[in-house]
Amino acid sequence: MLDFARRRDEDDEADMTPLIDVVFILLLFFIIAAAFAVRGLDVELPPAQSSQAMSGRVLELRLFADGTFRFDGVPVSRKDVRGRLQDIVRGFKDRPGQLVLKAAPDAPVEALVFLVDEVRLQGGEKLLIATAPPDSARNQGGR
Repeated sequence: MLDFARRRDEDDEADMTPLIDVVFILLLFFIIAAAFAVRGLDVELPPAQSSQAMSGRVLELRLFADGTFRFDGVPVSRKDVRGRLQDIVRGFKDRPGQLVLKAAPDAPVEALVFLVDEVRLQGGEKLLIATAPPDSARNQGGR
C-alpha cells in the first residue's frame, strides 16, 4: 500500500527571499522617485495667453529678481553658468529633455539675455519660457 502521509521536514519554514527581494525593489523605486521630486522656490511668473502645460523630463533654469541663477534648485554663480550648461546639454544628447526658464517678472533684462545667449552658445536647441496661466493674472489683480 502507498503511504500518502506527509512527512515533516525541517525545511518546512516559509522562504523569506522573495519577500526581501520585493522590499528591496520597492525601496529602490521610492529612492529613485524621490530623486525626481520637484523642489524649488516660488517665483511669480508673468501670465501669457498662449501658455501650455509641459510633460516629459524638464530641467528648470530659474532667474531671480536679484539676478541670481538656480539650475534645478542648485545655486549657480554667473561664472559657472557656461560650464553647467555644457554638462546639461551634453546630458540631453543621451537622454532628451526640455530646458525651461522661469524668470521673475522683475528680473534684470541683462541677466535674462545673458542666460538665453549662453544656452544658445552651448547648443541648447529649445529653451522654453515658463509663464503663469492666464487665469492667475486675473486672480492676482492683473499682475
